[in-house]
Amino acid sequence: MIERLRPHRSGAQAARRRAPRPQGARRRSGSPPPLPPPPAAYGVDEATILGLPAETGPDTADDVGTGEPTGEVERGPAVPLVVLRRSDFLAGSLLVLAGVAANVSLWLPWVDGDTRTGISLVRRGFGALRSGWTDLLLGGVWQPVAIVVGGGALVLLGALMFVPAHSHRLVGVLALLVALAAAAAVLSLIAGADWIAERFGPGMWAGVAVAALGLLGALKAMLTLPRVTAREDDG
Repeated sequence: MIERLRPHRSGAQAARRRAPRPQGARRRSGSPPPLPPPPAAYGVDEATILGLPAETGPDTADDVGTGEPTGEVERGPAVPLVVLRRSDFLAGSLLVLAGVAANVSLWLPWVDGDTRTGISLVRRGFGALRSGWTDLLLGGVWQPVAIVVGGGALVLLGALMFVPAHSHRLVGVLALLVALAAAAAVLSLIAGADWIAERFGPGMWAGVAVAALGLLGALKAMLTLPRVTAREDDG
């Protein structure tokens, strides 16, 4: 009798009982649903920032540490340079003016209160030179000769400054040597006058101008740099 009261369960009901519970039943039980995997929008090996693809370029990776560009820098064709020929008007003018001052000193007295002009002093110096260099140097008459002859040399060197050339440094060095000889003669005359300017005549001041203008012109020629420019192609 007991077996008759229990309902007979078929095989379909037993299989339904063993089957897993659907998703809806799990949600009703109160457990949170599992998160779905992120969509494979980008490659697995691709670098990402907050889920977005990271931009990579020549400034990233190994180039950041080295600081060296990956590509080669393209250089244009080399531009040929040429040195222009030009004249030095200022240096030439200063040297010519030094020669003019030497010529003026020939017609003026060199000592205050003395009627002898520069021509007589130069003649006396050349007369001592005929006897020998010793009489010229020890006789105290070489200074006017050095100033006047140096002024004539400065005129010739100044004329070369007007000739166009790449550089006038060689001419400037020669002018410097001549101007230094004239300056030494002027200092010797000033020292012989006990450094008293009242004893100097106008011819002596013209000699001072020879040394000063000669030094300025020589330094201008020596310190002037050559002018360089790019050569234009004929094509």
